[in-house]
Amino acid sequence: MIMRTYPVIPEEGSTQVRIFSGIHGCNYRVSTNIGSGLNFTLQGIDFYSSGNIATNLDGTFSLDYKIESLTQGCPQLDSGNQLLSEATAHTLFLRPQQSVTKHWYEDELQKSNKSLALVRTLANLPATTRILWREVKTGNTALELLARHHDLYELNTIEYEVLHGQVLIHQQRLRPGGVYALVIGQESANGFVSRMFEVTEPNSMSMLWLIPQYVVMTLGEVMFSVTGLVFSYSQAPRSMKSLIQAFWLLTVAFGNIIVVVVAELKFFQSQANEFFLFAGLMFVDMLIFMWFACYYKTYDENTAPKLHSESKPGQRKLIKPQHYSE
Repeated sequence: MIMRTYPVIPEEGSTQVRIFSGIHGCNYRVSTNIGSGLNFTLQGIDFYSSGNIATNLDGTFSLDYKIESLTQGCPQLDSGNQLLSEATAHTLFLRPQQSVTKHWYEDELQKSNKSLALVRTLANLPATTRILWREVKTGNTALELLARHHDLYELNTIEYEVLHGQVLIHQQRLRPGGVYALVIGQESANGFVSRMFEVTEPNSMSMLWLIPQYVVMTLGEVMFSVTGLVFSYSQAPRSMKSLIQAFWLLTVAFGNIIVVVVAELKFFQSQANEFFLFAGLMFVDMLIFMWFACYYKTYDENTAPKLHSESKPGQRKLIKPQHYSE
């Protein structure tokens, strides 16, 4: 359920293309050279995503596209060519209300690392039209921008009203982890039509589910780390207590190194498989400890034989004998 909301990010050897149409009431057929010649139709305020496209050996893909109007009286858009680079998501926004009718930009698919929402406003309106994002609960202005600006902004996960002057364009509650694109078109002289698209799905689970996991991990750390330190101290000879405790902490360092190596080398596509690997290593480690425990003989410092050189409690030890001459 969690993996379903992960962003599909293009890696080396692949690229992605998305097309947003902000033209209300107009249908367009788009013909491309993707695969064996992919064709699709954009109906009014609409959105298309290609998924991953294999790039050439030089890490690029030359996209040829042709846009044909299927609705009489709608703006005609020119065909074109766009060079797409690997490991990048490219997006085309159709906005004939502005001087640049076809706007290309590199998209951001990754979720916010602050558990907020990422929003991009795509408005097919005159370039100087002012658009306002206002919080419904407080009435505070969260964002004010011109229609020609399509930057990505980070907003709190609450409900917003999108306005032009006092005219309500759209109302939406943003959810944590979502990456949104709000497409706005002109319906009439003073009317607007809008549609919100989820470029990356918001999180499907609450962060509060981390609380029981941290409770279990804390209990395990207390029961394992403290008892391990006590064991390494009590079972070591008096002259090696610090050394044996250092070896105990060294095993913790080796465990952290294993985690870093597995995470950085990316042996698995899914993070869940990494957790299963760590759980398997813990199980093998537990079996090894059980085998050693069966044959281990407890060391008792009180009954252990003492070295003759050790002094009795309260007795001073002579460091160097002194010789006096007559």
